[in-house]
Amino acid sequence: MSFLLFFVCFLMLALIIIWTTYYVKGKRFALRDNLRKADAIVVLAGSRGNIKFLDGKIRTAVNLYHQGWAPYIICSGKFSAKINDTPNLIPLEELQEAARKGRIQKKDIDKAARTWDINLGANYLQKKAVAMGVPKENILLENESLHTRENAEYVLDILRKHNFSHIILVTSPFHQLRTYLTFAKVLQPYNIEITNYYADTGEWHPATWFLFKEYRALVNSEIKRIKLYRAKGDLL
Repeated sequence: MSFLLFFVCFLMLALIIIWTTYYVKGKRFALRDNLRKADAIVVLAGSRGNIKFLDGKIRTAVNLYHQGWAPYIICSGKFSAKINDTPNLIPLEELQEAARKGRIQKKDIDKAARTWDINLGANYLQKKAVAMGVPKENILLENESLHTRENAEYVLDILRKHNFSHIILVTSPFHQLRTYLTFAKVLQPYNIEITNYYADTGEWHPATWFLFKEYRALVNSEIKRIKLYRAKGDLL
């Protein structure tokens, strides 16, 4: 074997090992279980500044609904990060009150007042779902939560009200792990089953995420948040 051929083979092997390592890491975040019929599909607002993440989530939830996996969609979240220059921002006074009640941290108020867009919350998801053929009466709204823990807590109220015991959880692929750990912590005492199904966003994918700086940043952000919220006791 010539040195050049040996080098090419070594390089290909190294690339395969690197790709496999990052793919496995991506799959740790992008959870997708085998589907079974459930009572409701829960889809979370949140754009991280990219409307494709938000639209991909509701499109995935609607596809699951039309495939018959659950008879209801629950849209959860008061806002998403703005994606244009004409947002409907949460009033500063409301954010300050949320901080006083311990719902958000005081240090987050300034950024929230500049970026948290109510136009891209649960109501946006509902409108998209209706436009894609889901009857409005089959969509349940939770449009007050300000973070993932509140998503879980407020959705729990809906689940208990309707005696639901099994949900399909849909969010952005990089956010699926933390969302699951948060929902599991809140729902487990009530024996509510969770099936994970990360959204097809057309952007972040477990096989290619590491090729893009912004997606590597999203994963690093999730790792830090998982460590932080686990230390606080918010995760399973």
